[in-house]
Amino acid sequence: MSVCLTEDQKRKIEENRIKALARRAERLAAQQKEVHPGKNNSNNFLYNNLQNAESSPTTLLPVAAEHGNFREAKSFQQCNTVQVLSAQRSLAINGPLKQESLKPNAEQNPGWKQPPAVRVEDPQRAKDVTDASKVVVEKPDTATKFFYGSAIKGSSSASAKVPESVNGIPGKKTVILVKGKCVMHNEERFRVEVGYNSDLIALFKSIPSRNYDSIMKMWNFSLEDYSFLMNEVQKISAVSLKPLDGLENVDVAMATSLSSNSASLGALLRLCCNWQKPTAVTHARCVLVSRSRFEVESGYNADVIAAFKQINSRNYDMKTRKWSFLLEDYKELMEILFKLPSVETEPLPRAVIQAFTQQFDRTTVEIPEIPVVDLSAVDPVLEKSLMPFQRNGIEFAISRGGRLLLADDMGLGKTIQAICIAMYYRKEWPLLVVAPSSVRFTWAEAFQRWLPSVDPKNINVIVKAKDSLISGLISIISYDLLSRMDKQLSGTSFKVLIMDESHFMKNTKTARYKAAMPLLKAAKRVILLSGTPAMSRPAELYTQITAVRPSFFPRFHDFGARYCDAKQLPWGWDYSGSSNLNELKLLLEESLMLRRLKSDVLSQLPAKQRKVVIVSPDGITAKTKAALAACAKEMEKGHKNKLQEKEALLVFYNKTAEAKVRAAVEYLFDLLESGREKFLVFAHHKIMLDNMCKELKDKGLNYIRIDGSTSSADRQALCEQFNFLESSCVAILSITAANMGLTLSSADLVVFAELFWNPGVLIQAEDRVHRIGQTSNVNIHYLVAKGTADDYLWIPSKRRFLTCSRDHLQKVEKTVMTHFLQRLLTNGIILSLETVQKLLNGMDLAKKDVFNNVNNFF
Repeated sequence: MSVCLTEDQKRKIEENRIKALARRAERLAAQQKEVHPGKNNSNNFLYNNLQNAESSPTTLLPVAAEHGNFREAKSFQQCNTVQVLSAQRSLAINGPLKQESLKPNAEQNPGWKQPPAVRVEDPQRAKDVTDASKVVVEKPDTATKFFYGSAIKGSSSASAKVPESVNGIPGKKTVILVKGKCVMHNEERFRVEVGYNSDLIALFKSIPSRNYDSIMKMWNFSLEDYSFLMNEVQKISAVSLKPLDGLENVDVAMATSLSSNSASLGALLRLCCNWQKPTAVTHARCVLVSRSRFEVESGYNADVIAAFKQINSRNYDMKTRKWSFLLEDYKELMEILFKLPSVETEPLPRAVIQAFTQQFDRTTVEIPEIPVVDLSAVDPVLEKSLMPFQRNGIEFAISRGGRLLLADDMGLGKTIQAICIAMYYRKEWPLLVVAPSSVRFTWAEAFQRWLPSVDPKNINVIVKAKDSLISGLISIISYDLLSRMDKQLSGTSFKVLIMDESHFMKNTKTARYKAAMPLLKAAKRVILLSGTPAMSRPAELYTQITAVRPSFFPRFHDFGARYCDAKQLPWGWDYSGSSNLNELKLLLEESLMLRRLKSDVLSQLPAKQRKVVIVSPDGITAKTKAALAACAKEMEKGHKNKLQEKEALLVFYNKTAEAKVRAAVEYLFDLLESGREKFLVFAHHKIMLDNMCKELKDKGLNYIRIDGSTSSADRQALCEQFNFLESSCVAILSITAANMGLTLSSADLVVFAELFWNPGVLIQAEDRVHRIGQTSNVNIHYLVAKGTADDYLWIPSKRRFLTCSRDHLQKVEKTVMTHFLQRLLTNGIILSLETVQKLLNGMDLAKKDVFNNVNNFF
C-alpha cells in the first residue's frame, strides 16, 4: 500500500538530496586539489549551483526515461550548459556510486541507448568530434567526467579513445584488444595472422598488393608494402602487430628494392597509387613499348607538351603521333605530370615496374645474358640428351628461381626440360606433377627413363582418390583427382611443383583451379608447362601469372582493366577483350615466360619425333578385364608353333582395342583442349574408329573418316577438305586403308591409337604427313597400354624405328661429308681416296658436328 507524502515531506526530501550531492562534490574537489593544488576545479561550479538551487526557478533535469521518472530541480544560473548523461539519475538518488555501475552496459540494460556526448559551449575547451559513433568525453567538467567513467564504450568502436589527461588528471591507457603477427608467406610476400578488427580490414583493402587466402583465411601482401602497413597499423590503437622475424628495425621497402640509384623500387611503386584526378580535363596513359622505352598516350594539352620537352630522351613519332621516353626518365616525367592539376596520368602497372626495375635506373637496350648453370648434379643420361635450346630453357628457369611458364611449341621437349629443372632442386623434394589424366603414366615412364638414379618404387602415380598423395618421392596426379583429394591436400606441402598443360586452370571458377592454387601458393618452385597458354583471350593468362608471380596482379580487375579491355556493362564487367598486348608480351618474356616456336629451333630438331604415351585401360567392364587377363595368361604359355602364337596374339589384340577405347578418346580431347587444330588419328578396329567418330560428332567438332568402305573419289575429296579447311579438324583413319596414297601435310601431328603387326605399315602411315609440302618437323604419338597386346606389338616396332633412324642418320652423314669434301676441293685441298673412304665409313654424329664447324669455317 503506497503512502502519500505531503508537500512539506517532499520539500525536505529534495533538500536532503541536494545537500548530499553538494557534500559529495566537496569531497571530489578536495581530492582533486590534493593531486593538483592551486588549480581551479570545476566542482566549485557544480557546488555553487547546488547551493543556489532553492532560489532558482524550477526546471527539468534531462534524465533518461529508462532509469525512472523525470525529477524536478533548480536550474543552474551559469553561462555554460551541460547535458548530463543518463547515469546522473542514479547518482542523484543513490548518493555515492561505484564507478562501474555508471558505465553503460547493453547486456545489463537492454533498453539502454547511446546518450549524446557532453557538449561544452566554450570553444577553447571543445574538441573536434570526427566520428559520430564514438563517445567523446570533453575537458571542462571534470566532475561529470569522473562521475560517469573516464572510458565509455561506443557502439561500433573496438575501444574508446581516452585523452591522456583531463584537467591534469592522467587518463586510462588504451587497451589493446587485438594482437597479431607478421609471418613470411613465401619469398616475395608476407601474411598477417591476426583476429578481426573492422579498421584493420579497411586498411588491408586499401593496399594494392592485397590477397585474401580463403583456405587459410588470412591476408597476405607484397614485401614492398610491409613498411606502409606497419606504419598504418600503429595508428589503430586497438591493434598490435608483431613485426617479421629479423626485420624489427629494417626498412623492408628499401631492403627489397632491386634499384641501387635514386629511382628506387619503393619510390617507383608509390607512383602507382593515388594518381586518379576526378576533375581532370586531359587523360594520359603510360604504355611500355620495348625493353628500354615507354610511350605516353595523351590528348593535346600545352602543359603536357611542355612537360614532354623537358625530358632529354624524348622522341616524337610522326606516324603514331605519340611521345616515347627512356625508362630511366620515367620517374622524372611522372613527377612533372602529377603536378599538373588538369591532367590525369595513368602510370605503368606495378608488375611492369617490378619486372624492369633495373631498366628504370639505367636503361640498356641489350638483353642481359643468362648465366651458365652447372648441371653436374643432374643424371648424366639426362644432361647429355639435352639440345642447346633446351639447355637455354633450363638456365632461364633457374635464373628465375625455378618459377616460370614454359610455353614452348609442341614437340620441343617441355617434359625433359621440366624434369631437369626439378632435378636441379632435388634437395627440396618431394615433387608433385599435376597432368591430364591421359598422360599420367607417360610422366612416370619419362622419370624412369631420364632419372635412373631415382628408384621406380619412389614414383607414385595416383589412380584413385583413396590413394596416398605422399607415399613416394615423386607423385603424379591428374587435375580431376586433385579436386577430389582436398582433405589430403590440406595437410601436405610440396616445395617443387610441375603443372603440365597449365592452361587447364584458365578459369578461376573451376574445381581444378581451386584445388591447385593452395599448392601453388605453398610451393617454392613452380614449373608450368603449356604449348598454348592462352588460346583465345588474355584473361586466360591471369591464373598462370598469379601462380608464378602472385605479387604482379593481386586483383583480377587490375589485370583485366589493363590487358583485357575491361568494359562495365549493365550486368557487370566484360573481360573478353584485349588491350596493350605488346606490353603484356614484354612483361611475360622479361619475368616468367619462355616460348620458342619450331621455326626458331628447326635446325636442331630431327625430321620426325616419336613419343610413347602410356595410357591406362581404366573404366573397362569386369568382363573385358577378365578377358584381358585370360589372354595375357595364354600368351605367357609356351606355344608349339608360330601359328598358335599368332592366333593367341590376334585374340589379345581384339580385346586390347576394347580396353583402349576410353583412354584413346580421352587423349584425343586433351589434344583438342590444348589447342591442336589439325592432326591424324590412326586405328585398326572398327570399334575404335566408331567410338572416336561418335564422340567428335556429339561435341559438334569437324572430322573426316577414311576406312575400307570409303571410295577413291571420296578419299581425294576428304583429303582436300582436310588440307584446305582453316578451322580445326581431326582425320580418323584406318591403318590398313589409309597408310598410302594420301597427302595430309597440313597437319604435323600423328596419333596412333592402336599398334599394328607390321611396323613398316606404321612408318608408311607416318609419311602421310611427313612428305613434300611439310615445312616443319612431325610429331608421332603412339598410345601404348601396359598389360595388353601392346607389350608384344611394340617391341618389333621399336626395333624397326631404330633401324630406320640409323639409316636416315647415315644418309645425312654421308651427304654432309660429301659437301665437306666438295668444299675442300674448291679451296685447293686434295685428300687421298683411302683417306676419303675412311672418313665416310667412320663418320658418326659427333664427327658430323666437327665437320659442320669446319664447313662453316671454309
